[in-house]
Amino acid sequence: MTRFIQFVQLAVLIIISAFVGYDLILHGISIFNDKYITIALVLAGLLEIALFVIYKLIEED
Repeated sequence: MTRFIQFVQLAVLIIISAFVGYDLILHGISIFNDKYITIALVLAGLLEIALFVIYKLIEED
């Protein structure tokens, strides 16, 4: 189960990074002026933290 959580965490990180990197290459640093990018990055960060906490809780059992 811990490997699955690590896999999901890594997959989310790669997918979000790919989209942000793609937008950075096409539109430059001005993409952070858009609210949806900022909200998406904050939510992705919260998701990563939640997955890390779940991983640590499962690992302790």
